[in-house]
Amino acid sequence: MVDLAKIEDIISSTSYITEILSIEDIDRTISGKFVLQLEKMPRSLVFSFEIFSIYPFKFHDRESIKFTNTDLLEYDHVMEDGSICIHTSHSVNIKEKLIIDLNSLKDWVLKYYINKETNKKYEHVIINHQSINDKHSSYIFTDVDYTFKRGDCGIVELSNLATGSLGNQSIDNHIVQQFVLTDGTKIECQWSDHYLNQPINNKGFFIFTKCPPARYKKFAFKEIIDFTPHMHQSFLNRLYRFNKENTENFKGTVFPVFIGYDISDELIHWNVLLLEIGKFPIVFDYIVNIAIKKLSNERVVWAYTHNASYRNYFGRGALNKNITNAKILLIGIGAIGSILAKSLVKGGCKFISIADHDTKYPDNVCRSEYNFVSGITKKTDELVEILTQSSPFVEISIIKDNYFEIPIKQLSTVPEFENALISNLNKYDYIFDCTTDNDLMYILDSLKLNCQLINLSITNHATNLVCAFHPNIYRFVITLFDNILSQDVTDLHEPIGCWHPTFKASYTDISLLIQSFIKQLNYFETNRITPFNFIVKTATENRIATISINEY
Repeated sequence: MVDLAKIEDIISSTSYITEILSIEDIDRTISGKFVLQLEKMPRSLVFSFEIFSIYPFKFHDRESIKFTNTDLLEYDHVMEDGSICIHTSHSVNIKEKLIIDLNSLKDWVLKYYINKETNKKYEHVIINHQSINDKHSSYIFTDVDYTFKRGDCGIVELSNLATGSLGNQSIDNHIVQQFVLTDGTKIECQWSDHYLNQPINNKGFFIFTKCPPARYKKFAFKEIIDFTPHMHQSFLNRLYRFNKENTENFKGTVFPVFIGYDISDELIHWNVLLLEIGKFPIVFDYIVNIAIKKLSNERVVWAYTHNASYRNYFGRGALNKNITNAKILLIGIGAIGSILAKSLVKGGCKFISIADHDTKYPDNVCRSEYNFVSGITKKTDELVEILTQSSPFVEISIIKDNYFEIPIKQLSTVPEFENALISNLNKYDYIFDCTTDNDLMYILDSLKLNCQLINLSITNHATNLVCAFHPNIYRFVITLFDNILSQDVTDLHEPIGCWHPTFKASYTDISLLIQSFIKQLNYFETNRITPFNFIVKTATENRIATISINEY
């Protein structure tokens, strides 16, 4: 528990705190005011403070101490209630932590109040999101190939995503499909075809205002009337007509209005205010007997908006662009192939073709990316769904079921077919063979390919992942498995019935090997290293599980 006398002693002994105006303990929260004075300050500043009972520990990601001055709202890193935004070092010692936090406040005063520094990094407008009828709304947008101009307005076309939960309330999620200007110009969002082909089942209006709908460019408007300088008369007329025409049939329906503005020379953002049909806040006024529309003074209800552009979506980490922009063919999407496919998509890859003739059964999915709930289905069909759920930017295509099973094995020696096959395969930048099919490995390796062909083969218990690069894949892999790598072939998994035995390994085992392979491949591309054959090897040494990559 935080001790009042101890807190008072620490604050009063701080050199730049000249006076404690008040301090008290109310319901285990210590609050008060003090005067802060630094050199070069034109006047002293009075800060209110609150120290909560869990101090010095954080509450989620927030500090459990607050310094407030509502006269400082115009400065950077000040919240709407006047609290100074501080993020300080961890300490479990109350005295040490309080000194750290006070010094952080002093640093803020020096940097932003005295030196008048401004933050070069953009910070989003601070919005107090609200619900309507105990339900929130969110709208997800992405980049478009268009430069919006001040005053641009029109219709936003939306598709529904899943309904989620936010606290104790539900939230309807939507993605923006396209913007339609008043002249009919359609501005399509840069999603993958899978998302662009979703049905449009909601609409809204948009207006591009150029500047954020906020006080001090950071505190979102609270009253509808604050939008008056940002909404021209023709847009208000459209809102008025829409509301009048739809009130009888759709009264009470939530309707989004998108407010767009620049946040840099290249980036824009959208905030969404929510209106209810039948209650649009627009009134008549008369100027010299001419009727005009005006906004009435009502409370703004803000929705959630998120920029899911490719650069934002993969901003926290993506593979090298030579991989993400590559055209990729993945043959065999069992345990190894499905994990590889999802990992590539999670790494930002945009163009993937998949090939597998097999069916997924719900009793053998534990070590792959497939789901039990979908029951029996084609592997390719389910993996498309899984991958498109992982990224809204990946284009997935399915190669004919038996293309790499029957035609290739029947006709690979026919010159006309071989030439056509090579031509088709050379359309890809990467081909990953995850079939563990030695016959197919032999045929593919015998072709004169210009693309990067990689074979991935795993030993029992996932002790080794053999990563072989074209050419000479076949001889290398066969030699390793027959003469060099040791594996216990007596302890294979043999399903009930007449099934081919398969290797034993958990999802964790396989995933660890695949992620290590991808990391090494990414290292090759990033550092422009000519790929070489290698093995990802696991072992146990001195009670420690180890993993290593060995060049061959």
